[in-house]
Amino acid sequence: MSDPTSTLELPLSDDDTTEPLATTQELPVGSLPGFDPADYEYEPATLSIPIAGGTTASMVLDEPDPGYRSEEALALTPRRARLGLITLAVGAFAVGANEASVVAMSTTIAAGLDVAVSSIGLLATAFALTVVVATLPLTIVTRRVSRRVALSATFGVWTAGVIVVATSGGLAMFATGRVISATAHALFWAVVAPAAASLFAPHLRARTVTTIMLGSAAAGVLGTPLVTALGTSVSWRSPYWGLAAVGLALAVALALVLPSSRSASPQQHTVGDLPSKPAFARVLGVTLVATTAMSLTWTYVVPLLTEVGRMPVSSLPLLFALGGAVAVAATLGISGHLSRRPVHTVALGIAGLLVAFGLLAIGQTWSAVAFQVVQAASWAVIVAALLNWAMRHTPWRSEMGAGAYTVVFNVGAALGPALGGLIVATWGAQWLPFVSLGLTLVAAGVIATVDRRTLQRLSVPRQVRAALAAQAALNERRREWWWRTQLNTQKPRAYADLATRKPRKSRTKPGAKAGTSPKSRKADGTRKNPAAKGGEAVKKVIKGAAGKAGAARPPGTRAKPRDGGTPGS
Repeated sequence: MSDPTSTLELPLSDDDTTEPLATTQELPVGSLPGFDPADYEYEPATLSIPIAGGTTASMVLDEPDPGYRSEEALALTPRRARLGLITLAVGAFAVGANEASVVAMSTTIAAGLDVAVSSIGLLATAFALTVVVATLPLTIVTRRVSRRVALSATFGVWTAGVIVVATSGGLAMFATGRVISATAHALFWAVVAPAAASLFAPHLRARTVTTIMLGSAAAGVLGTPLVTALGTSVSWRSPYWGLAAVGLALAVALALVLPSSRSASPQQHTVGDLPSKPAFARVLGVTLVATTAMSLTWTYVVPLLTEVGRMPVSSLPLLFALGGAVAVAATLGISGHLSRRPVHTVALGIAGLLVAFGLLAIGQTWSAVAFQVVQAASWAVIVAALLNWAMRHTPWRSEMGAGAYTVVFNVGAALGPALGGLIVATWGAQWLPFVSLGLTLVAAGVIATVDRRTLQRLSVPRQVRAALAAQAALNERRREWWWRTQLNTQKPRAYADLATRKPRKSRTKPGAKAGTSPKSRKADGTRKNPAAKGGEAVKKVIKGAAGKAGAARPPGTRAKPRDGGTPGS
């Protein structure tokens, strides 16, 4: 663990009390709630959040990490550790593909179950609500369970849910299977990041979680198009049978390759570097409205593309693959701007969504293709930027802020399909882009309320702010040490007299005669202080030496003036 006092060597100056972030109107370091320089380590901790809709957000936080690894994890060979990481990435791929399968095969599933397309929205709503309700309780329950057991059992339950979906003959049984798989989905994303990080040394944990995110991204690039192709060409049940086989293999593989390590001791999380309840509420408001607008149209994107956009069904797999590739490219391209411009990045994504919904509302083939490209890039940017923006303003500990963000995001993912199903059943699918366009305008209006001062403060990255705060804290400790050193080099009595000095009172005794003056301080000091007598003796010796020196000078010479005095004085 890094110690700021041993790594920062800064000169102490008289103007060191100035705020290092004065140009951004930053609060003093001492007023930052929960700040402790020890909370900022060189190696960052990672955070992954399950989000309904086939997307998982991740980011890097500058928080302390205990670096806990069990003896089993330390005894792993590099080959087995890499194999475990690849297995977890394949699990992320399977989980993401299963989640997006209902959207990719909405018309095929509706025809196979003999229900209206608007009923598919209820399935998406049930999935999102299950993720919201099950994530926190399952995380708490499995905290003391080995990650190997937890993940292996998770894929066992997930496989059971997928099999229920594959064998369902009606909407109720299909919904039951989706709820079972959603429960396992929630637990997987709560455990997979720390499980992957425990396989390698602490300084490699960001890279390991990035590998898991690549598996999730591959679900959009390859998984969804493959599910769509199998569902349209063979049967809507065939993709689920394939996913069930993959889930069974993952349950066995994870039980063999993962170490039997338990969760580490609770991590000391920090608050956001710019904690503010109003600002955090604004981010949650944008998240709720934008997610509702997106899921409202995206849940029914297949009938929109085929019926409104007049695209052939055979072109859907290629279109979904194009959207997944664009989303990955947009996430990689925007990652360098998230630390300094999270609000501007969200605004850019919202503007892209406005353009995308406008293109879809045109109802042409070319506009449908353009919608898929613009929507994929814009939504990937929004998901990444919203999470970073929220974690900058969270007024609570980071895991609580991330939990609140996750709940709001998934609530929006649950409201959108339900509202979209009502619109489809009442007016038709062609009205969905217009409603999403209006909701996106509301989100843009909320973003416009961010003041310039907040934008300036957000322009300082969290890492830079942590370094400057640690520098200011170190200077404060050095300043305190300097004053203590100065006090220790002086006589205690002098500082005591200086601190307790009071106005001098008259030294006239009550019984003294009128007209008599009190004794002088000099005379009193000579009488009471033995050292003063020694001082008078020294003065006499000096005067005697000066007299002898004057007598020894030649006649007619004068002593040189001293300190501006008059010669001969």
